[in-house]
This record gives sequence, structure tokens and C-alpha cells, in this order.
Amino acid sequence: MERRDSTKRKEEGILCTYCVQTPVAATKTCIHCEASMCEEHLKTHSKSAEHVMVEPTTSIKDMKCPIHDKMIEFCCTKDGACICVSCCIIGDHRGHKVDPLKDALEKRKASLKDILDNLTLEGEENEHKLEKLLKNRGSVQEAASGVNERVTALFRDIKEQLEALQTRATSEVSRQEQQATFRMNDLIQQHETKKDELHKKIESIKELHSVTDPLTVLRGTPHEGIKRMSSRKVSDSEANLAASIDENPISLILHMGLQSFAGSVLELKTIRQFSSLKKTDLSLDINTAHSKIILSGDLKSASYSAASQKYPETPERFKSCQVLSTNIFTSGQHYWEVDVSQASRWILGVACNSIERKIPGNESFIGYNNKSWTMFYQKFLGVSHNNVQSTISTDTAVKSVGIHLDYDSGYISFYQVNPTRHLHTYTTCFTKPLHAAFYIFENCSLQIMD
Repeated sequence: MERRDSTKRKEEGILCTYCVQTPVAATKTCIHCEASMCEEHLKTHSKSAEHVMVEPTTSIKDMKCPIHDKMIEFCCTKDGACICVSCCIIGDHRGHKVDPLKDALEKRKASLKDILDNLTLEGEENEHKLEKLLKNRGSVQEAASGVNERVTALFRDIKEQLEALQTRATSEVSRQEQQATFRMNDLIQQHETKKDELHKKIESIKELHSVTDPLTVLRGTPHEGIKRMSSRKVSDSEANLAASIDENPISLILHMGLQSFAGSVLELKTIRQFSSLKKTDLSLDINTAHSKIILSGDLKSASYSAASQKYPETPERFKSCQVLSTNIFTSGQHYWEVDVSQASRWILGVACNSIERKIPGNESFIGYNNKSWTMFYQKFLGVSHNNVQSTISTDTAVKSVGIHLDYDSGYISFYQVNPTRHLHTYTTCFTKPLHAAFYIFENCSLQIMD
């Protein structure tokens, strides 16, 4: 064993300082002498206390105080520095509480063990969360695949119904085409027959006209034949009618079919397990409207007024130019659309019933506090919550906005209407009653769409 240790130290390059001619692995290192010694030289080395022996090392300077050049024996608990005895007595650490290196080592190891235990626990928790996230990612992919299948099936059903309606309409066109063709063929046949008869009569009259005998001509004049042929004459209007297609039954088939289709689309949507969402009957609360907001008689639109409306003071009324809905949302799903085409600037969304009303500042401005979630347009389209704004990009100007509130699931989604496009979704946890909320800028108006 000693031979293996000696060989290892030799391979590591820690050799006896005094074995000059033949390299010999060191057994100990003297901190005081800063020399390493083999077994033989160690026997003759000084045994006094100041000659401290340690395991062979080449880093002797690291074990000595750089200020007093003495062996480091203590650790200052105040500063966390490794110091020598002179540092304790006359140095910068005089009067500080110190621990012997061995005791400091045990404390540090105990501290490291606590850190290690905490990190191990955190690692286990992280591993558990990672496994859950990986599982959820698989679930998301599986769920998305299922939804895609249902969407594909829904549009397949829709396509089948539209194709059936198309078949009924084109069948009526084909039926009329066949009837018109039959009528036209009959008329053509009549005219071709008449053509042949006229040709024969013309030739007969020409022949008679060339006869010089008066009796032959007078006796053979075909007055009655000409008269009878004229009675079978077909008018232009009759011919045009025979060649026309009556679009009225085709239009009726399409009208009734599309009406039935419009009603069945929602049924098909339900069959494919997509939830139905009806528009919420939303109205504005005049008791919350700022004095410069005019509400329409049906409480569906709000416009800015330069003149005060002299509304009676109520606890609910805003000092800022805002208005809330009379509707209070505490559960369920709700959807409404707002026409913003008559507003060069607008802010709309939802706000807690507890939002500040009497202070015209961030506490009450929707989108500028943690009690409201909004979308806005002011030179650019964006969303705002708790005074944190984010920009939203869109290819076309937003003329109307759809808002979907799922209170129980904690979602507020904003959509561009026509074309329908998802713009942004907030995810949170609702605990307080909510209202639809609107900020009305000068020379602007907003309208809730039926």
C-alpha cells in the first residue's frame, strides 16, 4: 500500500526536496520550512511545534497567511476569512470571534449539507414538475389532435350539407334545361316541317306562275293552302319563353336550403362537441357614466360630449371618462362585440366592481391598475393590465372587437371581428365581480353590437 501511495505521489510530482540525485516521493510537507520530505529525511527533521507537518502538497503558500507569513489556523466567523494567530492578536481581525479550522470546517460542511439537502429537494421537485410538464405537453398534443379531428369532421358535415343543397339546385337547373330543350326541339321540328311545306308550295306556285294557260292558272291558285299554313305560325315571345330558364324555383330552393343550413350549422357544431356561445345582452350603466358621456336610449352606445350631461352624483359614477355595463359577471362564459369604427382612439375590456371611481388617475383608468384588463388603440393596437402595455400586430384595421370572458377558467380573450382573428388572451384568477368597461375619448363613440 505504501509503495502504491509513493508511486502515486511520484506520478503527481510531489517529490522529496532533499533527494537531489534520485527523485523520491515525499511523505510529508513542512509548512515552516516549505519543504517536502521522504521517509528518510523526515526522521532527521526538526520535531519542534513550529514545524507543522501536513500531507505532501505543492501549495504551501496557500496554507500561510499572506500578511504575516504564518500558518493559517483559524476562521473569522464575522468576516468568513481564513487567518493566522497574528491576525487574531494584532491584525485586522483582532477581537473578532474565531473558530479553529477544524471546527470551521465542520460548520461549513454542516452548512453545505443543508444546502445540498435543499438543492436535492429542489431538484426532486423540479424533476417532478418536469415530468408533469412533459406529460402535459403530450396531453396538449393529444388534445390538439382531437380538436383538429372534430373541426375536420364538422367542416366535412358542413360540406356534405352544402353539396346536397348544390345538388338540389343544379338538379332543378338540369330539369328545366331538359324541358326547355324538349320544347325547343318540338318547335324546331315544327319549323323544319313548315320549311319543307313552304318550299313545296313555293315551287308549285313558281311552276304555276310560268304557265300561260289562263284556265290552268286560275283553277290551280292555292289560296286555302297558304291560309292554313299561316295559322301554325309561332310567335317570337313563345320561342323565347320556350328557351328560358325559370330561376324562381332555383332561388327558392337556395333560400330555403340556406335558411335550413344556417340553423343546422349550430346543431352540427354541438354534435361535434363544440360548446355553443351566445352573445350576452349587454347594456351600459348610466349611473357609472362620466358627465361628458352621452348614452343612447337603448343603452348600447356611448359618445363623448363637450357639454356636461349634469348627471346626478352617485357613488358609482366615474370622475374619469369611463362607463361600465349594468351586467355583473361572477361566473360562466360571456361574449360581446363592440363597434369601434367611429372612434379614432378607444379602450375597452373588463374591470372589477371595486375599481376606484372618484380619483381620475391610474387607480381608476381601465388598463392602468390590477383591477382591469383591456385592449386599446392609440396610434397603435395594444393590451394593457396594471399599467403594463404590449403591442398587438394585425394585418387589417380593427373596426369591431369581440370580447370573450370565461370567469371560471380565468380567461379574457380579445378578437378582431370580420375577419375573425384572435388578438390576445389574459390568464388570471377572478375572485371579484366584473363589468364590461369602456373609456370614451373626445370626438369618439363606441357601440355594443347586437
